[in-house]
Amino acid sequence: MNTIAADLRDELSEARRRVEAHCQSLVDTGMAQWRVNDDGDTELHLDSGEVYLLGEFGVTRLK
Repeated sequence: MNTIAADLRDELSEARRRVEAHCQSLVDTGMAQWRVNDDGDTELHLDSGEVYLLGEFGVTRLK
């Protein structure tokens, strides 16, 4: 196995875990809600009106 690819995959997994943990902390404090859209994808809806799509390779602001 290519150790550089494995290291990068580990770093990406850790980064994703941290992003998801931060998003969950917003939900836990009542500042956001998780939703599943019609396509089955996960969205984070903030009370401020912002909406983020959590995709396989990143996060996209929808609104």
